Amino acid sequence: MTPGFEVWLRGADPALKIGLLSHQAALLSTGETSAQAARRVFGGNLRALFAPEHGYFGLAAAGERTHTAPHPLWGIPIHSLYGERRRPAPGDLAGLDALVVDLQDIGVRCYTYLATLKLALEACAEAGLPCVVCDRPLPCHGLPDGPAAEPGLLSFVAPCALPFVHGRTHTEVAAWLGLPHVPAPMAPGPGAEFLPPSPAIRDWTAARLYPATVFAEALPQLDVGRATAWAWRTLRAPWFEGPALADDLNALGLPGVAFHDFTQPDAGGIRLSLTDNAAFRPWETGLAILRALRRRHGDARLFGHPQARPDWMGKLTALSHWRDLI
Repeated sequence: MTPGFEVWLRGADPALKIGLLSHQAALLSTGETSAQAARRVFGGNLRALFAPEHGYFGLAAAGERTHTAPHPLWGIPIHSLYGERRRPAPGDLAGLDALVVDLQDIGVRCYTYLATLKLALEACAEAGLPCVVCDRPLPCHGLPDGPAAEPGLLSFVAPCALPFVHGRTHTEVAAWLGLPHVPAPMAPGPGAEFLPPSPAIRDWTAARLYPATVFAEALPQLDVGRATAWAWRTLRAPWFEGPALADDLNALGLPGVAFHDFTQPDAGGIRLSLTDNAAFRPWETGLAILRALRRRHGDARLFGHPQARPDWMGKLTALSHWRDLI
């Protein structure tokens, strides 16, 4: 499918003064980024860029604050939406005819581009500014899995009461939120290459497995291979019994996924592989892994560990009863 920004651009008026919320992962079928195509079509009427977590160039680590700075070639501001503020300021939107949003998301509630989209829509609604929301393919599209966030536990990693894996494109999210927007859906045609939307989401499979292993952010004593080619596909710790844990999980017959021993010289581990994309249930899989770890290694290894962050588990799940599920 051809990305929605590319479809919208074909009929866009070059006289429009626009801001673009995007990043270098937003590729088009031409190989250009959305920003490069906007610069080509709008020239100086591309007045500003806005960047989500990881920054426009995708170089910042998870949770690393970024700062507003000029584009190194074009001189226009790249407004950070993951630093001092997380939504466009009224002054940033002044003088624009529209804000266009084109982000490569993955369809998971705790992945922060969902929150950035929501805040941008709200800022545009308050400013009376049209917001063009562009769709692009999602690794987890059409795969709702897990409970909705509890209304009292909403946060930047749970910005609305969607399922944990919500599986919605950005125009579908905007419509569900009921916020004003101009939809720019995809169209049949040449697709775009998938680039990492954040440093550790290296490919489509990593994005599909991310919601099954992201709980490791709350248990940093578990190594999820974030800096390796195996990011989100593996879990490791010195005390892991890799072969036994893989056997425990395979015996559950979880749909669409298989588990393999990933023991290495410095630590035991398991590796996940997808066997059926359509059948895979990442929320169910993540809970099954946590239950298996708890049965084999006990609470002390998990939530009693000095590095454990049970408060972050509460934020990721946005559930008050998350311990009961495990």
